[in-house]
Amino acid sequence: MPVIRVRVSEEQLRELLRYGSISQAVREGLKLYLNRRKSEKALSRLQRLQSKNKPRTTAKKEVRLIKEDRTR
Repeated sequence: MPVIRVRVSEEQLRELLRYGSISQAVREGLKLYLNRRKSEKALSRLQRLQSKNKPRTTAKKEVRLIKEDRTR
């Protein structure tokens, strides 16, 4: 298992230790960071796809379709 080193201030260290071990905090931080990066990548891909495939319906038709869905 690789080992990493992280510099934190004394104040940050005390605050982290209130909630558990530092290794646990670093693991959770890495998970959050990686999940955020994956989400950003997926959203940018979706944005590219949506810009290529513009909707072909009018706003009136969209409203009518939404109303039909709600009445089901």
